Amino acid sequence: MSTRVLAASPSTVVERRWRPEQLAGVGGLVFLALLIVQNLLKAATNPSNSATAAQIVRFAHHDAWSVDLLVVTYVIGFPCLFLFAAGLAQRCGELEPASKIWSRLGRSSVTVIAVLFGFVNILQVVIVATRHELAADHGLAATLWALHNAVFTINLVAVAGALLGLGRAATIARLIPRRLGHFLVGGAALLAIAAAPAVSEVRGSSIRAAGLLGFLCWLVLIAATSLRLVREAAGSSMN
Repeated sequence: MSTRVLAASPSTVVERRWRPEQLAGVGGLVFLALLIVQNLLKAATNPSNSATAAQIVRFAHHDAWSVDLLVVTYVIGFPCLFLFAAGLAQRCGELEPASKIWSRLGRSSVTVIAVLFGFVNILQVVIVATRHELAADHGLAATLWALHNAVFTINLVAVAGALLGLGRAATIARLIPRRLGHFLVGGAALLAIAAAPAVSEVRGSSIRAAGLLGFLCWLVLIAATSLRLVREAAGSSMN
């Protein structure tokens, strides 16, 4: 009998340690940390949307290391985001089946975020890799940077979809307070509003501030639901 207990015991420990809620919660917190690092890095090194071709070429020469670091955070971060979105959607569906349609919207939008942000990284890699050629062709440098900014702007719509879908699912499943859920819907609307004048955004626009507020709502959603999932997993393992 003792042998059976010993054989079963490690399996039980593993199941408790790696509950789906905990995986999702930890994945969300890791992604959140990397997302903050990415945005601080971009704020410190990237040219503005209205940058001149000379500034873009200077960035490609002097801050090439930041592009490599952004790619590394992308490679690590998006599996964590997928874990978070899948685990949150599963938990919301378990608690309240009516949340499933919103979860699908959120998970689909997360996939679009991954694709578009991957394209943003690709464009930065191309700008750095061809920096010597771009130094002699400022028109091409400006075009590549405009394309980079356009993709980044359209990505705000995908973030809005993820925020709306996962935020509504979490609210319906009572993982977050209803008032916070209403706040997150407003954040999704701000992201969509910021992306709407896309042509102006490519060269810089004051309406970008609305997108920043919406993006902060996205961070709040990830933090609040990730912590709730981790706490639920910890509470279940103690019972």
